[in-house]
Amino acid sequence: MRILTALIVVSALVVSAMAQSQNPPLVTPRNVERTAPAQDKAVGTGGKIKGRVVADGHPVAEAAISVFPVNITANIESFVTSMFRPVSIDADGKFEVTGLRAGAYTISASSPGYVLSDENSKAFYRPGDNITLTLVKGGVITGRVTNSSGDPVVGALVRAIKIREPDDKPARAPGGGMLSQITEALGAMLGPYKTDDRGIYRIYGLAPGIYQVAAGGRGAMGFTLGGGNPYDADAPTYYPSSTLDTAGDVAVAAGGEATGIDIRYRNNRGYSISGSVTSSSGASPQGTTVLLTRASNVIVEATNSLLSQSKSGFAFDSLLDGEYVVTAMGANGNLGLSSDGMSASLSQPRRVTVKGADVTGIELTLEPLASITGRVVLDSLQDAKQKADCKTVRTRPLEEIVLSARDQNKRDLADAMVLNNLSSFMNTTPSDKGEFVISLLRPGVQRVQVELPGEHLYLKSMVLAQPDAKTKPVDVAKTGVSLKSGDKLKGLVITLSEGAAGLRGKIVTGEKDTEPTSKMRVHLAPAEPEAADEVLRYYEVEAAADGSFSLVNVAPGKYWLVAREISDQEQKESDHKPLAWDVGSRTGLRFEGESTKKAVELTPCQRMTDYALKYTPLIPPKSPAKKAAL
Repeated sequence: MRILTALIVVSALVVSAMAQSQNPPLVTPRNVERTAPAQDKAVGTGGKIKGRVVADGHPVAEAAISVFPVNITANIESFVTSMFRPVSIDADGKFEVTGLRAGAYTISASSPGYVLSDENSKAFYRPGDNITLTLVKGGVITGRVTNSSGDPVVGALVRAIKIREPDDKPARAPGGGMLSQITEALGAMLGPYKTDDRGIYRIYGLAPGIYQVAAGGRGAMGFTLGGGNPYDADAPTYYPSSTLDTAGDVAVAAGGEATGIDIRYRNNRGYSISGSVTSSSGASPQGTTVLLTRASNVIVEATNSLLSQSKSGFAFDSLLDGEYVVTAMGANGNLGLSSDGMSASLSQPRRVTVKGADVTGIELTLEPLASITGRVVLDSLQDAKQKADCKTVRTRPLEEIVLSARDQNKRDLADAMVLNNLSSFMNTTPSDKGEFVISLLRPGVQRVQVELPGEHLYLKSMVLAQPDAKTKPVDVAKTGVSLKSGDKLKGLVITLSEGAAGLRGKIVTGEKDTEPTSKMRVHLAPAEPEAADEVLRYYEVEAAADGSFSLVNVAPGKYWLVAREISDQEQKESDHKPLAWDVGSRTGLRFEGESTKKAVELTPCQRMTDYALKYTPLIPPKSPAKKAAL
């Protein structure tokens, strides 16, 4: 789904660019430092990002490198150039991207049969970075498609549809950001997998996860390049010979091969869903795309593009019985080039049940999305002692800060899916004056998030100015930002400060300080009573499997440390929301911290390392039967 959304918006952007060109007890740590991190001292000024691509410990000379600017609105030329300009890579797998403006970028590496690993990968990169991108051998699914007589089905499209990650969470977007999604989408369009003259297919280069395999139909893009075949109009048949509700799962490991995934083709024509799209504003967008997804796991089944303003009808055919969701997204011709940020509209998802008959008359109404406009300001260190403690820290450009918004509202699965897939385009960066626009926001309460370059900065405040100058600004870090459809909210001021602290350590349990056996999350809650409701003073991070954790960009102050086990239900969630957003959770964290008496005091630019956070595992109560036996 994210891949298709990327292509929808990217198509509009390319057209637009061509047209317009434009007081507690303190626990003493083992080691304390007060020096700024090395990466904060050497800020690149040459507009370059250097790197190396490796796989299995060896350089990859034939890899393709793509670089994509986060802020499309302010950097449309770089966006278009990145789509078509190759980045050369030498025999040692090294590459260099030059001529970059100050800002944040996503970088993707690809090579036939390999997928980008999360190892060493970051969400964003900045000029001056020297990076390593790691590829891992992709998995393979292979098998044979035959008809009811056992004869081979020749030339049928076969798709591997990732439905879950190896950890059983819903399928995530591919690594490397939006550009990786676009690359994957184009690859799916240009090189579909079809059965050969023996009915055999082989799909390679798959990321680890759980898949379903389908034969027949035109695929989620709605068409097959290279000409159609007799099976394009059929409803897909899922492995082993199934409909949606009985489709079998296929597990794929990195470098592994799932063989014998044979499909007995059903030759089912299926049913259709059709309807129309209107706009609440009365004016039709220049381009509309209608998405058809499954209701249970929001896998995209098909898309319909309505490029003409006069054409408002859509139809999806060759569908199996099941529960679906239909959503429309509209894009204007000036998408990405407006001073108010990107301009788009979205309908409410409409649930549709197909059961033995066509479904007609589905009406979708496009509503304009909202935006938030504001500025980022920086408070530099003024105190002489603090400056001495922090030594010399070179401030990175404001353009390297990444801003985004997260929806606080509880959405149903389909609506949450659409919003999640717009998230790549909701990321933005400020101008050199700190001005920014966050676009494509659904109505409701939004939480603005800030990803800081380096570790010397922390988020100090986030307030929204009021029309009446005598009225105190609203602390939106605490309340969130409330938006209506089409709102263009202005006046958000985000204040950063130098002198951030950091805490790195490890959770240990038992008398021998062993690693925890459960997945853990570490929280910092302000210990000062007057800071109880300062949401920006709460921090949390998921610990690694060995219990290690790292908290950075922390405001100086006193904190309670709280370690909590992550429940099975939380582990299955794809979108964990910070506990600090909820007043009850803030109270609970402070209460738990006070009871454990584990606290630290962090001073400006202080780096605590090798911190041992003692944790006593939760012990479930014994059952009555076991008590009786004792």
